[in-house]
Amino acid sequence: MATKVLSATIDKELAQKLDELASETHRKKSYFVNQALKEYFEELEDYEIALQRKNGIAVSLNQAKGELGV
Repeated sequence: MATKVLSATIDKELAQKLDELASETHRKKSYFVNQALKEYFEELEDYEIALQRKNGIAVSLNQAKGELGV
């Protein structure tokens, strides 16, 4: 997979948690940033599909959970 360097500014608390996680797991911080972004975009795509199925009518997360019985 081709990669691209990205520079981002994040909160100190998030940076500290990311540093700790990377250290504890012996993985690069970029691995976790990539995973988080992948999950975010998957959730966003799922949300867009749900909106289309609902004819563009947005509902709250709690309402959606109730309708789905979750």
